[in-house]
Amino acid sequence: MQFIRVAPAREGSRKAGCCAFKTTAFSWHTRMALSLLALVVPPVHAATNSPLDIKHLSLEQLMEIDVYSVSRRLEPYQTAPSAIYVLTAEEIRRSRVTSIPEALRLVPGVQVARIDSNKWAVSIRGFNSRTSNKLLVVIDGHSIYDPLFSGVLWESRDVLIEDIDRIEVVRGPGGTLWGANAVNGVINIVTKRAHDTQGGLAIVRAGTEERAMGGFRYGWQPAKDQDARVYVKAYERDTGYVPSGSAHDGISSGQTGFRWDWTPNTRDELRISGDYFDVTAEERNTLLATQNVAHQGSNLSTRWKRSLADAGTLRAVLNYDHFQLNHVQLGEKRDTYEFEVQHGFIPAPHHQFTWGVDYRLSRDDLRNGPILHLDPSRRNAATAGVFVQDTLGLFDELWHLTAGTKFERNDYSGTEWQPGLRVSWTPDTRRTAWASAARAVRVPSRLETDLVLNNVPVGKGFDSERLNAYELGYRQQLNASLWYDVSLFHNSYRSLLSKEQFSTNPLDFAIENQLRGYTRGMELAARWKPSADSALDVSYSFLQMSLHAAAGSFDTTSVPSLEGASPRHQLVLRGAFDLQDYMQFDGTLRFVDKLAGPAPFDVPAYTELNLGLTWLAQPGLDISLVGQNLLHDHHAEQSIASLAVTEAERGVYLKSSWSF
Repeated sequence: MQFIRVAPAREGSRKAGCCAFKTTAFSWHTRMALSLLALVVPPVHAATNSPLDIKHLSLEQLMEIDVYSVSRRLEPYQTAPSAIYVLTAEEIRRSRVTSIPEALRLVPGVQVARIDSNKWAVSIRGFNSRTSNKLLVVIDGHSIYDPLFSGVLWESRDVLIEDIDRIEVVRGPGGTLWGANAVNGVINIVTKRAHDTQGGLAIVRAGTEERAMGGFRYGWQPAKDQDARVYVKAYERDTGYVPSGSAHDGISSGQTGFRWDWTPNTRDELRISGDYFDVTAEERNTLLATQNVAHQGSNLSTRWKRSLADAGTLRAVLNYDHFQLNHVQLGEKRDTYEFEVQHGFIPAPHHQFTWGVDYRLSRDDLRNGPILHLDPSRRNAATAGVFVQDTLGLFDELWHLTAGTKFERNDYSGTEWQPGLRVSWTPDTRRTAWASAARAVRVPSRLETDLVLNNVPVGKGFDSERLNAYELGYRQQLNASLWYDVSLFHNSYRSLLSKEQFSTNPLDFAIENQLRGYTRGMELAARWKPSADSALDVSYSFLQMSLHAAAGSFDTTSVPSLEGASPRHQLVLRGAFDLQDYMQFDGTLRFVDKLAGPAPFDVPAYTELNLGLTWLAQPGLDISLVGQNLLHDHHAEQSIASLAVTEAERGVYLKSSWSF
């Protein structure tokens, strides 16, 4: 089957215009999705389940949205004692993003850089890189970080954007409740209940960079106390820009999954969900050699929740995740099992107590490559933990004191403990001030501890990285149309990873803990709603990093590389406007400060603009025209010293969605 698509002519890989056409065959992922959509889309007048327009809610209603990530219990966003930011489903839709990393650009304090057309670097409060390892990412309670390098492969971990209910981003350490690797923050992606996605949804997108995307979701009620949904998604993305030749960094992906919710009575809730994905990501190894990296995986998650008579809750979670990676330098097959029980209750007046236990077992089978060699090639790694936290209300609940800790045992560094203390002042529902102090740990990864070069285990002595963090924050709703939130932080790091280079031979090094230093900064978010038909958002972040190597260290490259990988200043301005009852206009302007990479790989500061126009043609039928990166033909966002930089290009796409 052939499809016609628009493909701008190139000079090298530079876009030369929009008037050249070519015929090409899409991957089976896209053909499958588009063929399915053509069969199942009913007449548009049957639409019944248009999404809730969050933009038309008042600021009071927005601030009352419940969040879970700060205290592992539901609490109002406005009074949560943490540097938390929430992206709602409607904000994500109106921002016109096509992936989770793009949505995270809107959050103050989050650094997001497109490395090439299919790879991302995402971090919070510094240390940004492809292998960022101080950030915990969770989708519906299922952790998606890879124990091989303690980071996230964003190109293979995806969801249907339209299924996201909200993204909660906690900036700052979360190890007291979430455990190791939640050092600089926690990203909790919460999808919609099956009850909220009844009926059908079909999506088609095509453009110059976002080449093609097809998605279909259908929800129904198997019984009166049950709700279910299934979905399928496939997409292709074009390559990025290089001055000559081909970037060879395109991506094609297919994904499918389901969710089933059962509420047998007023006390119990059961959820079972699962996904399967198959991704092919192009990659350039050298200026001459390329490869296609295969990512495949599946997961199954079961969650049970019971509401107790004493206003408490009991939760149990069981997750299974299978992942395969076929890279020329390393092959990975991994099965991960997670189990968790959490109990929250009120032991006495003005107390809210939460405790839990968890266990994680990761079994891998690695294929060593020509350079990377890990010994042993198979390993079972287990982590077991217990956490406790108590929140005490003081002085007629105007003040709250929260204290807790988590004890964790892992196979790499032994027993770790991560205490935390928070105090908050909430004189009314419009104002909250808070302060916190916490300790967090990033445990060694498989790659760091088991890497062998020239028959020498280079990471044999590597231990955990440690953080002592201090934060202050204040948020206030000034009036019915204006709200703001400001956070200050100081993070003190010790025992950071260092690459001790002993000679001019690039393979003659050891991985040790010889770096230390601090980061400090400020993050600001504000929203102004001058009318029911418009909303303006601004976010700004400032980051200062100061690292140094210990006396006697042979690492002369890590400090400038780490300090230069994250922008000092970031600014995002967003506007959402309803021009008529049937027309919506949105814009996002972003400024990102320069990156001081290893010379001559500096990345200049850049400003970019995204614009979107949506026509609400009929109830349930939306047609959108979106322009991305409109201020430049192409621009770099992150450098890789060993290769030519692949740059993000200007793009335009057209999207239609039908709900029925």
